[in-house]
Amino acid sequence: MARFKDFNVFWIGTVGLFLLSVLFVLGPLWFRARIQSENSDELREQANIALFQERSDELEAEFSAGNLDQQQFDLLLSELQLGLLEDIELNEKPASPANTSQSASASNRGALKSLTTLTYLMPLIFVLALPVLAYGLYSYWGYIDDVQVMDLFQRTADNRGNSSETRELIIALGELAQANPDMPWAFYFLAENFAAVGLLEEAQIAYQKAADLLDATPEKALVLGRIAMAMYINSEFNFDTRVRALVDEARAINPNEMSVLQLLAADAEQREDYSDAIGYWRLMIQVNPNGEFAEELRFRIAAAQEILAERDGSGAGPQINVALSLSPEVALDPDLRVFLAVRNAEQDGLPPLAAVDTTVSALPTSFLLDNTSAVGPYNLSSAESVYVTAMVSLRGVATPSPGDYRVESGMLALNADAQVALELVLSERLP
Repeated sequence: MARFKDFNVFWIGTVGLFLLSVLFVLGPLWFRARIQSENSDELREQANIALFQERSDELEAEFSAGNLDQQQFDLLLSELQLGLLEDIELNEKPASPANTSQSASASNRGALKSLTTLTYLMPLIFVLALPVLAYGLYSYWGYIDDVQVMDLFQRTADNRGNSSETRELIIALGELAQANPDMPWAFYFLAENFAAVGLLEEAQIAYQKAADLLDATPEKALVLGRIAMAMYINSEFNFDTRVRALVDEARAINPNEMSVLQLLAADAEQREDYSDAIGYWRLMIQVNPNGEFAEELRFRIAAAQEILAERDGSGAGPQINVALSLSPEVALDPDLRVFLAVRNAEQDGLPPLAAVDTTVSALPTSFLLDNTSAVGPYNLSSAESVYVTAMVSLRGVATPSPGDYRVESGMLALNADAQVALELVLSERLP
């Protein structure tokens, strides 16, 4: 029903704008015709006076030539004056209600008659023909079908658990997909609505049809991730070879496809492989580090690290608890990224042993870095001494650049059970 409501609002607005444009064109023409009709009385009076003067001059000429005697001249001149007076009195006579109505009617008829002339008729025809012509041309060359399709897609994206709306969308998108079998997004959004009501087998089929119609683009990686997720759930959370093949195909197109990373992280968490889950969550944070979802993932990472520490007991390895803050004298964009890294103090040039990232808006905050924070083949247990760096990047990358804010700790000695607490304040800018 919302779609038809929006459609009706569109047409009501269109008709309203058309009527307004008609008033802009016909209004001035109508008033001009009325003014011309009213001015005709004045012109007629002036014509009568001019005719009187002309006829009076002719009578005087006849009298001077001896063609008229005094009596004839006076009689004819009196008749001429009387006729002029009657015409003037007729124009200036106060109008009775009946006369006023007749005069207005006559004026309107005069205006209407003026409007029927070619000068006024052509703009009227043009104004009336313009919407018909525009609609016809738009229907032929325009994208009205695409507009209606986008409405269905937008309704799917905006739907928040409204089952009746979902059923309407399934019917509408099913008809659209049937009428347009080469439209991949019709199948994709149909699958989205199937998944919303738990029809995952139907969703998997529709997703597959959408993927078959797409080229190897990031959009196809998204759809492949949806297929893999539906297949994973339909197989009772079994990450079999078919799911793995879909994941590999999607990551070959886009290694950071969010739907695939979500699936990999969910499977790792399901298997209680929290180290892998943390790795995938960190990749997901890198896709959109400033969103609310990224903050949720950071909490998940912290919880998973605690689980790993409790599970390993004394074998958890060294831990560094960093309290990071921004100097009150420094004002920065809250969306700028902040990188925290632990490096081997004895071997320069190697990747960090542990790393996390956040945004300026999250400061001040604390980080617990341990072996689960590793981003490469080495972890904190592989080094005897380390140092910690924190950086606010103006470019959003982990490599330092002029203008970035950076702080570095002194050298920290580590052993197997080291528990280090450290405070860092970002205040100095790189030259």
